[in-house]
Amino acid sequence: MIVESIRLRRKIKEKIETKHSITLIEIEKVLLENNPKFRKAKDCFIGMGLWKRHLTIFFNYNAKVKEAGIITAYPSSKWQIKLYKQMK
Repeated sequence: MIVESIRLRRKIKEKIETKHSITLIEIEKVLLENNPKFRKAKDCFIGMGLWKRHLTIFFNYNAKVKEAGIITAYPSSKWQIKLYKQMK
């Protein structure tokens, strides 16, 4: 999967920043620049990656424009970091 752009609605951005202390720059660095690992969830995708800290990002994917519509993002838990390291 290739992500070329990120869509983040204002309400979701505010929630992620206040509740999880994650900025748009961190999300961009993980999804666009640092070789993230992707998994398919029920009705969305999960991106896991590392940039200063491990992040787990849930998003919808528009394959036509290669855009990730962010649903939520938060610091990865210990088991998610372990899973990320095992993924190829």
